[in-house]
Amino acid sequence: MWILFQVPCPTPDGQTAKGLYEKRIPWITAEMQASAVAHGCRFHRAWYAEDGSAFYALAMWETEEGASAFFSEWDIRSESGEIGIVLEGDVGLVPVP
Repeated sequence: MWILFQVPCPTPDGQTAKGLYEKRIPWITAEMQASAVAHGCRFHRAWYAEDGSAFYALAMWETEEGASAFFSEWDIRSESGEIGIVLEGDVGLVPVP
C-alpha cells in the first residue's frame, strides 16, 4: 500500500517544511532503515516544497500492520497538522525499481 504524507507548513507549532526535512537526515539511521525493510517497507522518500508550503513523504508498505509496528518500534508520531493519504491504483511511465 502506498501512503502519501503531507504536512502543511508552517505547522501549528511553528515548524518549517525544510526544518521537518532536515531533522530526518540524522534521524534516519542504518538501524532504522533495516527495521523498515524488516517490517515491509519497500519504498520511502521525503521532500519539502520549494516555496516552503509543505513537507511530503511517500512510502510503500506491504501491510498496514507492518507500518504500524515500525512506527511503534521507533516511536514515530504524526507531525502537527500531518495527514496520511492511502493511494489506490497504480499507473505510470516507469515501474517501481
